[in-house]
Amino acid sequence: MQVLPSARPAETQTTAPESAAQLSLRAVSGLEVASVSASALLTTWALLPLQPWPRWLAAIPALLAVGLMLHSHHARGESWRALGFTTEHLGRALRLVAGPTVLACMLFAALGWWAGSFHQTSHFWTNLLVLPAWALLQQYVLQGFIYRRVRFVLMPSQASPEQQRRRSHLAVLVTAGIFALLHAPNVTLMLLTLLGALIWSWVYERAPNLFALALSHAVISLLLMTALPSWLLESMSVGYKHFLYQKF
Repeated sequence: MQVLPSARPAETQTTAPESAAQLSLRAVSGLEVASVSASALLTTWALLPLQPWPRWLAAIPALLAVGLMLHSHHARGESWRALGFTTEHLGRALRLVAGPTVLACMLFAALGWWAGSFHQTSHFWTNLLVLPAWALLQQYVLQGFIYRRVRFVLMPSQASPEQQRRRSHLAVLVTAGIFALLHAPNVTLMLLTLLGALIWSWVYERAPNLFALALSHAVISLLLMTALPSWLLESMSVGYKHFLYQKF
């Protein structure tokens, strides 16, 4: 069962062949995804390692990306409720994500017990407070923006139910690939984020609720940082900083 519509309110369906306006909107959507992804890569691979002064300069690409996303939502008539900032679909999303989340936590906990690697990170209490908000922000960018745009680019204007199913699956794969790429070169984290994004995007397609996904994201991230041995996951650092030092 799919919940997301084949087109957004401002993305009306057209008769085949697609109009130039529809094709143009698809191109814009692709550029939006590329721009937001490039902003994240620029920050993690260039600005943060250089430690510019004043420090807020490193936040400029992220702020521009947020501005682009907000403008895009407004231009397309996407409400916060439609994006997933709502209690609607919360119960269904929690049910769908609960199994994979519990399974992942059990596997990580078992590995931590076997390796004797349970530990309290140097920023444990800060992480405990910040992780829920950080997870919600990441899920908004990943699902509320990237997945929705990728899905729109890949979804034909007049798609049959079978086409919608196949294209939504492809959108899940592409979105997961982008999320994993943004965590390069941390190989373990890339693999884990790929698997996580596959599950979260699959759930979002069926029950678009960001709060449920953020809860899953935060719980798994906290267990990763405290349970996995250092030989498997040195840190949660990504980008060029991953080569400089390893610290949670």
